[in-house]
Amino acid sequence: MQYTHEITLTADAPWRTVWAEWNTVSRLPHLLSHICNAESMDDDMACFTVLLEGRKVQFAAQRTMCADQTLCWQSVGSLFLYVLSLHLEKPKKSGGITLTLTVAYDPPGFLPDIAESLGLSRRFKRELEADFKRYVRALEMNCVSELASAD
Repeated sequence: MQYTHEITLTADAPWRTVWAEWNTVSRLPHLLSHICNAESMDDDMACFTVLLEGRKVQFAAQRTMCADQTLCWQSVGSLFLYVLSLHLEKPKKSGGITLTLTVAYDPPGFLPDIAESLGLSRRFKRELEADFKRYVRALEMNCVSELASAD
């Protein structure tokens, strides 16, 4: 069963700063607590380790659909589905930027489906929202680099 979580927030921050931060794969574990590790293999490939339902899952991911306003990492292969996407948009009327974070995953096996149905999906979304809000606050206070020490 696939689960998708989407969060949209507005930040008073430079577009380039946000893009550079999320475009650096090694920074992702400092931004999102469910990512335990992310190491670049080359420009468009990385090795991710994520924590889902208390289980670490390691997989290769490819940077896909990178456009002017969207960064996306997607797992490679058919055993495990994971997609991480960040869309940046400059609001027409106000300053700053609108950030939309989307995480989709399909945990391997049937036991995670049972665990998800018991509420772990809601807990994952709450943690994802907390991570994203913490990032936006740090961004607006110009102390994103300090997120690493908050882990």
